[in-house]
Amino acid sequence: MHPPYRLVDLQPTAELLRLSPVLGEAVAQTVVQTGIPALVLRRQTPYMLLGPRDRRLPRLAEGIQWLANQGLPAFFRLSGGAAVFLDGGCLSFAVIRPCRDLTQWQQNFRDLTAGVVRGLATLGVDAHFGLADGAYCPGPFDLVIDAGQKIAGVAQAIRAGFAMVSGMLLVHQDPERTTALVQDFYRRAGYMVNYRADAVTRIDAIAPVDIDRVQEAMIAGFGQIFQLKPSTLSGAEKRLARDLHTLRAAVPAVPAGSR
Repeated sequence: MHPPYRLVDLQPTAELLRLSPVLGEAVAQTVVQTGIPALVLRRQTPYMLLGPRDRRLPRLAEGIQWLANQGLPAFFRLSGGAAVFLDGGCLSFAVIRPCRDLTQWQQNFRDLTAGVVRGLATLGVDAHFGLADGAYCPGPFDLVIDAGQKIAGVAQAIRAGFAMVSGMLLVHQDPERTTALVQDFYRRAGYMVNYRADAVTRIDAIAPVDIDRVQEAMIAGFGQIFQLKPSTLSGAEKRLARDLHTLRAAVPAVPAGSR
């Protein structure tokens, strides 16, 4: 029997949209303190999320500056993986539970993504773990459809006292635009990649749904596995998120537009 999970289903207010890149991490600290696992569902304004290995890009500062000139903030994430672009066409999720055992990483992926798979199934989307050849930020625990196309990016972080499996569901994000944007960032940061837009798809290309419907499906899918207890962010979590937003930001070397 799974323990009850706290459901943090966030309303898209201006502040929470801005803080979206770090809200999962903020809630994770509460998971460590209370021992109560959590599911966080959130939306966001456009931004680029960078992985740990991106810190070693030969011209990283130039890439970040280019993003800033496009009006796109960038953040370094806690989990592994490479650069991904998130916007209003994505629904983000983070599933967090107490964990101190690094050997549990594969089981964490299976357990904490099961609700996403079930939720997609209620929409008529059959998804499973797989590596989408040619997709940006490819990983073996991404969710793909039978055609081998990526429909959700999934990553994991295990830190002091918690495991967090997080990702983005590609609801109506344009794969062509996103792939080109990620590829352009890497080129300007000094790293040549050759991603394929046709290695990525979107949920509304398979089922006639919008973000609200997908969010409902995620709650239903996780509700088949966990006992969900709805809650809101605490004041302490919001304060921590504001601090983390500054800490995780990839700041351009010079003010945007000064060149």
